[in-house]
Amino acid sequence: MSDVQINKIQPEGESVLLLTQQVDALYDEIERRAYRLFETHGASHGHDREDWLEAERSLIFAPPAELTEEDDQFSIRMAVPGYDAGHVRVSVLPRAIIVDGDMTQVNEQSTTRVLFCEFSDRRLLRRFDLPQEVRAYTAKAALKDGILRITVRKAAQALQSSAAATA
Repeated sequence: MSDVQINKIQPEGESVLLLTQQVDALYDEIERRAYRLFETHGASHGHDREDWLEAERSLIFAPPAELTEEDDQFSIRMAVPGYDAGHVRVSVLPRAIIVDGDMTQVNEQSTTRVLFCEFSDRRLLRRFDLPQEVRAYTAKAALKDGILRITVRKAAQALQSSAAATA
């Protein structure tokens, strides 16, 4: 099991602005790509949603995931096959967790001719909005066998545990 880098972001900090700018730039690229698809369809309306989704899929890998809630914490389990811990970043905000990563797929050098290949360079990006605040400093993330596991304690539980420990 490999630990994954966790960025603990405060809502008023510079990190949240940088993260927001990166996500905005990515969605601007999706918009440009969707418009190019619109133009290839003869600039006729009726395929807007399909063009957007195709453009999004070509740039972003949104893997299957599961968000669960326990009394004192939230847990996320996400399938990220082919990624290693160095490719994945977890950003924890008070009410959200963002998982992003980059991976470059390189065709293996050989004497054979590639007839079909689905390997590609796509950005991993998922945002999980949480129903209540969490304590970012309690977040843990690890990657094993292509499964990313993230846990973070709820804010109210973290405060109650701290109070009980000092009593």
